[in-house]
Amino acid sequence: MIMKLLNILLLTLTVFALGCGSDTPMTAVNTDEMEEENKALFRRGTFAPTPDIGKEAMGSATLNTLSSAMLRVEFSQDFSVTDGPGLFVYLSNAEFPTSDAINLGSFLTPMGAQNYSVPDGVSLDTFTHVLIHCVPYNVTFAFAELK
Repeated sequence: MIMKLLNILLLTLTVFALGCGSDTPMTAVNTDEMEEENKALFRRGTFAPTPDIGKEAMGSATLNTLSSAMLRVEFSQDFSVTDGPGLFVYLSNAEFPTSDAINLGSFLTPMGAQNYSVPDGVSLDTFTHVLIHCVPYNVTFAFAELK
């Protein structure tokens, strides 16, 4: 019996000595914080109407990096803009479609959250603005400068 207790004591001391010999403290990993780090790979801007055209706009656009490393433009829940004909969503480097602007597709709806896929090859820093642009009349209704 005494031998068994000595073996248990020796084993406990060995584990304790080996386990406490590291200079690196053990820390718990918070998966919620890791998820937030992934979401931190974005740029966001607030929509404003193009001056002097009589349109209204509010809400925000976020150019977000997804876990797959793809990019997506996401409009906020409170997004709204004056509706019009032939509206498209663009990524651009100005408050209007520049020669290198990318058309992300037809505008889905003038109110509420919506998402637009960004083609491969576009990086988070390639463009500075998200636009709602009326193609038939070549007029930008609203823009969000990404920061």
